[in-house]
Amino acid sequence: MMAQLGVTLYLPAMPVIVEVLNISETAGYNSLLMYLGGAAVPLVFAARVIRIFGRSAVLLTFCCTFLSASILSVWTCCDTGFYVSRTLQGVGGGGAALIGRALLSEIFSGARLAKHLSLLSYAFVFALIVGQVAGGYLVLFGRWEVLSLVMALVSVITIFLVLTMRGALSALDSSSRQRTSGTDYVFIVRQRAFYLPVLLAGCGYGVFVVCQGVGVYVFDLLWGWGSSEYGVLGIWLGIAYFFGALSVRIALKSISINALSVIGVMVLLAAVTAFLLSTLHYLERYFVVVAYVAVWYAQALIYPCVASMAVKKYPGIESMMLFSFLQQLVALFFGTLASLVMPGGMHAVALLTLGLGGMGAVVVVLLSLKRN
Repeated sequence: MMAQLGVTLYLPAMPVIVEVLNISETAGYNSLLMYLGGAAVPLVFAARVIRIFGRSAVLLTFCCTFLSASILSVWTCCDTGFYVSRTLQGVGGGGAALIGRALLSEIFSGARLAKHLSLLSYAFVFALIVGQVAGGYLVLFGRWEVLSLVMALVSVITIFLVLTMRGALSALDSSSRQRTSGTDYVFIVRQRAFYLPVLLAGCGYGVFVVCQGVGVYVFDLLWGWGSSEYGVLGIWLGIAYFFGALSVRIALKSISINALSVIGVMVLLAAVTAFLLSTLHYLERYFVVVAYVAVWYAQALIYPCVASMAVKKYPGIESMMLFSFLQQLVALFFGTLASLVMPGGMHAVALLTLGLGGMGAVVVVLLSLKRN
């Protein structure tokens, strides 16, 4: 929840931050990439330091990093300082969230893992509904630095929760398996059963990241919305994500993970097609709202399925961290492409999301053929 609030709380405020710091819209979008890039950094070393220092110590370090970065953000007065603070927030929030996902992968597998990963989606739903709405109104009635103070408070609460769980985390440390070697990482990455779900996850998350980053500008262009109006949209996006997570838990009682991922990709492809046609004015502008809701629903369907497929044969903290790192890397690559095509207009960004949706469809077909 802390990690997701680091995204959703700031999204409605980006036009205000862009104006105050005197930076371009593309630079404002890049600050989201800085946060997500920072979130990918712990994936490189987290498994090793957990083996050395234990889960609770590493979790506390990430939470304290998030706290320090949030306080730093309050005092920043230029784009460089804002970028640095957002990157450090990403390191802290991304590292803590990573350990949370990895803990589940150590205990569950297969359909049970997908169901329990969908539970984490409820934290994201809260971050969407409360964070995006609160971000829109907080910046409307006060300075944008208030958002950083809220994030500092959230990190303090998280630190307290980690302290209360130190005993249970220490017990898990003592019973964990031996660390996976670098050679095993290379072996895992080369397996088709691993890298295809990673690519599919990256395509889905890439669309999600791009839509999040440009959303406030899209709705300003098509609807003339300000920060508060776009913030309220978070309620509907949160509801869509909630029903996506709920659909995973219900659907897996009767259909396979692979079939559910196919459904998720079909919804995603339909959503990005509607998004492109709306920006080109071939569809009414309200279809862009439908497209956004569908993208959030599809992401809630896709993520737990592909994560479960990727780590099925290689359960444990290392494979989940490797999956998260590569998914983030793929999504960041496509997110960077979006920043490059933004000057060409929102229809160019929408065309990029359509390409990602099409690539996801190809990958899910390959996964289905492999399964058959």
